[in-house]
Amino acid sequence: MDKARTLMILVVLDVVLTFSVMGAEMFFGWTLPGSLKDYESSKLLFPTTPWQFALFALWSASVGLTLASWIALLNLWWFARRLYVTAWVLWTLIVVLSGPSVLNPVGAMFDTAERLVAGAIIGLVFFSDLSRHFERPARVAQGAGIRV
Repeated sequence: MDKARTLMILVVLDVVLTFSVMGAEMFFGWTLPGSLKDYESSKLLFPTTPWQFALFALWSASVGLTLASWIALLNLWWFARRLYVTAWVLWTLIVVLSGPSVLNPVGAMFDTAERLVAGAIIGLVFFSDLSRHFERPARVAQGAGIRV
């Protein structure tokens, strides 16, 4: 199979799994034990403290970069892999800084599968023949015809 087609399938699968995690958390939230449901419901949706606002800003940046990177990966734009890795670094930082989290079993399954797909995408865009599509194009100096 063509590697560009494989990348397209993986990106679409990444999108589907990302939204599946959110859907599973909303639909199967009732399966959590009472104390974990209380913990999840105690988290505020909107930031009220500077720390929560900073995490929300990081989350917003991560979501924006993720959406942009999916589009860029599908179009094989040279900066796509940088966007994708930056989005994952931001997400990892958010997970580390935001403290304990709770997932129901179905959400955890989709989350694990999504991370495996993300690893496959990163491997494909950095370590396969497809990586040449994501290298910065050479610039030609004006008038001299010299590649920079």
